[in-house]
Amino acid sequence: MTRSHQPRRLPRENGEGRGRIASVQSVVLPQDSLVKRIPSRPPEFRGPDFDARFDCSTLIFDAVGSADGRTVRLLCPALLNLREALVRASIRARPSGQPCRFTHRQLDRHEDMLVEVEPGTTALEIASDLGTFAVEVSQPRFDWFAGERVLLTLSKNNELVWLQDWARFHRDRHGATALLLYDNGSTRYGVDELLAALEEVEGLNRVVVVQWPFRHGPPGHGSKRYWDSNFSQLGMFADARWRFLQGARSVLNCDVDELVMSRSGASVFAATERSRSGVTSFFGDWVFGIQDVTRDLDDSQPARFTDYRHALAPVVTYRYGLIPRHPMRCNPKWAVVPARCPLEAQWHTHTINGWWRARLVSRDFRFRHFREISTNWKYDRSERERFDPARHAEDPMMRDHFARVDWAR
Repeated sequence: MTRSHQPRRLPRENGEGRGRIASVQSVVLPQDSLVKRIPSRPPEFRGPDFDARFDCSTLIFDAVGSADGRTVRLLCPALLNLREALVRASIRARPSGQPCRFTHRQLDRHEDMLVEVEPGTTALEIASDLGTFAVEVSQPRFDWFAGERVLLTLSKNNELVWLQDWARFHRDRHGATALLLYDNGSTRYGVDELLAALEEVEGLNRVVVVQWPFRHGPPGHGSKRYWDSNFSQLGMFADARWRFLQGARSVLNCDVDELVMSRSGASVFAATERSRSGVTSFFGDWVFGIQDVTRDLDDSQPARFTDYRHALAPVVTYRYGLIPRHPMRCNPKWAVVPARCPLEAQWHTHTINGWWRARLVSRDFRFRHFREISTNWKYDRSERERFDPARHAEDPMMRDHFARVDWAR
């Protein structure tokens, strides 16, 4: 048997005001189930904490209804050995009891099932070789972000002041008007405290925190190989897109330790909206703390973005003497107009898969990736370097952007 994992619904999900807390309608296998998701990665490349990080039990992240009430999209992590059982399942709509046809789509580390239903469907009953279970339908809330310029991110246990400063920066430098944050099971504070801190940031028309209680997943083997087992963030992108953001004016995807900057001073939202394609991608540069230069940190005074002045100097090498490579450059992030994104494309961490326009990289926009704005969840980023003029460079663009932000409001 399987069970539905439905985090406690909080009153603010349907309350008044600009703040909301939302939950998901998910399905997970019981802890004592004899059937689990089996990793596709060879054991010799898994690492010592692979099993603790790997999500072996989630079948469905969320069941998202459509605006017209005629489809429900089941958002799933890569099903792997569980795929055949779920794809061969029979599905009935509740309360009508009518059988439902559905199509299945397999993407990178993510799958979805688009189920045809009658308007008024509130839940699905799924019968498969894995068991029979019911999942309620999460109604779409496109109205929450209609016409807004939305910051989108996934976060766990980040300092509240980092989240506030990150939102303030993108509000003042790019014109962000709303924030959609998926909380990945923070233990340092509850969702009410998190939402209250975000609501302290002035100038945002809508702030939504979604409870996202899934294992993030193990990283790949090195920077290039076996990125095959971290499902949570791709599920988050799908949930945000199909449940909340179809009516958004534009959306910016970047992490809490990343600030997007512009050589011209332009807004990345406005540039994306004006573009022919409706998407803007941009590379990033690391920002390091420098020993005896950057303010010393302690638990009572966490790092702030404005503590930093130096980015890594650009490095260019050449493969075969001809092909330029940028070994210190950060992989791109992106902004998009959701209504102009092809339906078959997949929102991804560093690009939008299946959309060639997302591969074109802007020369105007660049993000700064702050090494010490981190909980060190992936690896220890607290060690500082001594200043090396060949490696570190003062960043006037970062300084100029900081001067144009009201960090107190």
